Amino acid sequence: MEAYYDYKLKEEKNHAFFVRTTLKILAFFGISAMIFFFNSTAISKPAQTDFNTATAVKTVFSFLKNEADPVGGEALDRVNILFLGTPGKGNSAPDLTDSIILLSIKPSTKQISLLSIPRDLLVYLPDERRYSKINALFIMNEKNPELIENKVEEITGQKIHYYFVLDTTAVKKIIDDLGGLNVFVKKDIYDATFPTANFGTEVFKVEKGWRYFDGDTVQKYLRTRHSQNGDFDRMEQQQAVLEALRKKIFGLNLFLDLPKIFSMMGTISENIQTDISDKEIRRLYELVKNVSYDKINNVVLNGGQDDSLITSGSFMFGEQRGFVLKPKAGDFDYSEIQTLAEDIFN
Repeated sequence: MEAYYDYKLKEEKNHAFFVRTTLKILAFFGISAMIFFFNSTAISKPAQTDFNTATAVKTVFSFLKNEADPVGGEALDRVNILFLGTPGKGNSAPDLTDSIILLSIKPSTKQISLLSIPRDLLVYLPDERRYSKINALFIMNEKNPELIENKVEEITGQKIHYYFVLDTTAVKKIIDDLGGLNVFVKKDIYDATFPTANFGTEVFKVEKGWRYFDGDTVQKYLRTRHSQNGDFDRMEQQQAVLEALRKKIFGLNLFLDLPKIFSMMGTISENIQTDISDKEIRRLYELVKNVSYDKINNVVLNGGQDDSLITSGSFMFGEQRGFVLKPKAGDFDYSEIQTLAEDIFN
């Protein structure tokens, strides 16, 4: 049969196969980038401690050959993924989920929406008859995401289909592996008491405009919140980094950037916890591969503005008073937030 093939036709087919293969491999990282922020055997993948080139090749080929499985929520035209980011080792509270983002995909219109939930939102746990900030639920449940998943479902009125948890200390290495990241900074930042790994402080400052960050600077940019709007500004910063990283990863070249790709795979595999399979990741790629930048909607639940859905206050946790955020509609009244989440694609 080989004799019947035209050489030019074979060449074109081989080129097309290479292009498809390249896109699929890059998609694996693109999906990981879009979900990584903004961190039981049945609900998580254990971290790999021996990730090497052989493991990377095996993972890539497994991703390429497997059939794509339908993903949860696809039949209802909305796939919801919860992304949690933890500060990681070297921080005073390494397992608090300081980044909480609900990423929603609408397959029919190829839209993506990101809804950032503030870490200081006060929640009530009726089974335990106790109150807590939402960012403590992951560690309270022994790093099982079920408790915070259920609470985000209650707050947004949306079914969570998958989750990702990332130790954001990995961000520094991922960005450095990529050679830095070009990020648009909306306003000047001056943090005179940025916390250091040894529990000290230092000055962190950045001028507004386009800035090219290394991994260490990105990590600081993600964590700083000493600005007029505090945590609300930080959630916008997280989403800006997320979009910059998405663009960077989709711009990788399979051959020229292969060492970066393998290094990044190792870093992600060692620092991520998720319940999504390789086949489902492939299907997610198929759903989002043609999404244009103007169809990505970033929404932050902020406060201090006339149209804000939440308000600030204080609350007594035992004998200690702490800063909290609450729905403006009333304590634990999430009706307005649920309406926002339901209409987020409109």
